[in-house]
Amino acid sequence: MSKERSIGKKRKISSTIWLIISIILFIIIFFPIFWMILCSIRPNIEVFTFPPRIIPKVFTLKAYNSIFSDKEFIDSMINAFIVCTTTTLLSLAMSTLAAYGFTRFRIMGKKLIQQYILTTQMLPIILLVLPYFIILTKINLYDTRLGLIIAYTSFTLPFCSLTMIGFFNNIPRELDEAAMIDGCSYFGAFRRIVLPISLPGLVATGIFSFLYAWNEYLMAVVLTSSGHSRMITVVIGSKIGQYSVVWNELMAIAVVASAPIIVIYFILQRYFQKGMTAGALKM
Repeated sequence: MSKERSIGKKRKISSTIWLIISIILFIIIFFPIFWMILCSIRPNIEVFTFPPRIIPKVFTLKAYNSIFSDKEFIDSMINAFIVCTTTTLLSLAMSTLAAYGFTRFRIMGKKLIQQYILTTQMLPIILLVLPYFIILTKINLYDTRLGLIIAYTSFTLPFCSLTMIGFFNNIPRELDEAAMIDGCSYFGAFRRIVLPISLPGLVATGIFSFLYAWNEYLMAVVLTSSGHSRMITVVIGSKIGQYSVVWNELMAIAVVASAPIIVIYFILQRYFQKGMTAGALKM
């Protein structure tokens, strides 16, 4: 009995320690978000109050009224949705076909091609900004949504392809063969069998692709110059002036820009968690 009590006591202590660690991590992760929201609903002058107040003395939505009456902000949100959604759909469409080919067919130099795709992910984006700028300028796609879509797709496609190869490798080929015996073609087996089974992987990969395009700043600021194609990240950066920063408006924009990502995650959370634990990359 004493041994069981000792084990039970150790488990309680262990559970308490893990609970404390979890609470500390929760505070570290979510306090910046909490502070961002608080700064967006207080006057700008109160942001600089020292010592800082956790609860604002005056609650105001003036910052939100200001940004939603700003045409540049509205246009940038529309641009971001169009560019990021199109980039994600193109990347998923091409990467799933590529991954299916790599995992189901004999391709000469397949290992070498996959290693080359992996190598492209090691290049820092800053090295490729100037070549992209020159190419898009010469083909008259500079400062256009299409130019950004092409640039972003070229970066997300290799990652999506490698990720989907890992998911497709975990799907038994016998399922494809059974579908073909029943009369399906290769594409029919891909559409009816492989894609539905790999839905969690598609969602997880799509979220990563969307997040990359949504949060990317360097390409967005270099490859655009006017409001009709400017992304939300560029607008956020433009709010930081040389001599002053309107912090409550900046935080309000950050809150609004973060909201779609949070909503998408909560809607697709079930698929995302399954996709993250479905398997690792197999070369």
